[in-house]
Amino acid sequence: MRAGETPAWTLIIVPPRLTSSTRRVGLKMRTVRMFAMLMIAVLSVSWLWVTTQSDSAAMMADQLAEEQRAMVALHDTVRTLLTASLAEHARSLPPPDMIMPVNGEITSRFSRSRFHPILQIFRAHEGVDLSAPAGTRIVAPAEGTVTSVGWRLGYGLTVELAHSGGVATRYAHCRSALVHRGDHVAMGQAFATVGASGLATAPHLHFEVLVHGTNVDPIKFLAATHSPPLTAPMPAGHE
Repeated sequence: MRAGETPAWTLIIVPPRLTSSTRRVGLKMRTVRMFAMLMIAVLSVSWLWVTTQSDSAAMMADQLAEEQRAMVALHDTVRTLLTASLAEHARSLPPPDMIMPVNGEITSRFSRSRFHPILQIFRAHEGVDLSAPAGTRIVAPAEGTVTSVGWRLGYGLTVELAHSGGVATRYAHCRSALVHRGDHVAMGQAFATVGASGLATAPHLHFEVLVHGTNVDPIKFLAATHSPPLTAPMPAGHE
C-alpha cells in the first residue's frame, strides 16, 4: 500500500473448477466498515424486535393472569352474596313442617275469652292446653334458640324459643328445663318436661305461638306450615 492511500481489503474468489483462474476483488476499508455497521444495525433491530415481542408476551400473560384472578374474586363475591341472600330469605320465613311439642289431648283451645278454672273469671287463653303425664318430654316443634328459662306469674316454670320468620313459642307449667338461655335446639329435641307448676289443676303443657309478638292459634299455625298434599288428577270424564 502506497503512502496516502486508503487501507483496503482484497477478496480472493476461488472458482469451483481448478482449471479456472482465481479473481481478486479489492474492498476499501470504508466499504467494510459500512457493511459491518449495517450488519450490526440489522442484528440490533432483530434483537430489539425479539426482546419487544418477548416483553409483550410476558405483559399479555401477566394481564391474563390478573384478569383471571379478578374473575375468581368476582365469582367468590357473587357466591357469598347469593348465599347470604338465601340465608336472609330463609330467616324471614316461618319454620316449615312444625310438629306438636307433645302427643296429648287438647283440653283447652285458643280463645279470646275463656273461663279460668282456678281464677273463676273470663279472660283470654292465648295458647292451647295439651294433657300429658308429668315428666313427659317436651320437644321443639322447629329449630330455634332458647330465649328465656324461668318462672312467670301464673305460668310457673316457662321456656321460650325463638324461630325464623319472627315466630316464637312458649311452654308453661313445666316441671323441669333441660336447656339454658342461648342454647340452640333442633326440631324434635327435648328441652323440658311436663309438669303442673304455676296455676294448674293437673300436669299439662300450655303451648303458645307468637308471630312478631302477637299470639295466634297454635293448632292453625302449625297446620299452615305444612305444604298442602298433592292430589291425584281426576280420570277423564269425571268432575
